[in-house]
Amino acid sequence: MDPNLDQYIDRLQLKYSMVAKKLRHEIMQHREQALTGPQFHMLSLIAKEQSCNVTYLAESLVVKPSAITVMLDRLVQSGYVERRHDDQDRRAVLLSITEQGKDAYEEARKKSREVLAYYFGCLDENERTILERVINKFDEAGRMKEK
Repeated sequence: MDPNLDQYIDRLQLKYSMVAKKLRHEIMQHREQALTGPQFHMLSLIAKEQSCNVTYLAESLVVKPSAITVMLDRLVQSGYVERRHDDQDRRAVLLSITEQGKDAYEEARKKSREVLAYYFGCLDENERTILERVINKFDEAGRMKEK
């Protein structure tokens, strides 16, 4: 490996790790809605789909269905999500977001976007364009690697 690239990787990896951790922490602060970061993410998936099952959530979050159950129970207990049986298959359980859940999700989403707007506001338009290109290249490289 090129020694200059090796030093660059060391510097970037350390800084990226610190910044990503700080951003994730700030974005996922939803104490007012009694939501953890993963619960917020799960609620956003359910809100987007309007009705889904546990398998969909598990696949989207890349976890086992059993890992979803505890988080889902908390969302149901909070009144944010409801479970109901599928009319076509009574064994299947469908999940949907409640009105209270929609309100909590929208408030949490708004706060997350405010955090991101602050940080992206530190960049000029050209820097934002470059950042988007870099992230898209990383995404493409990851997809190519998976094949």
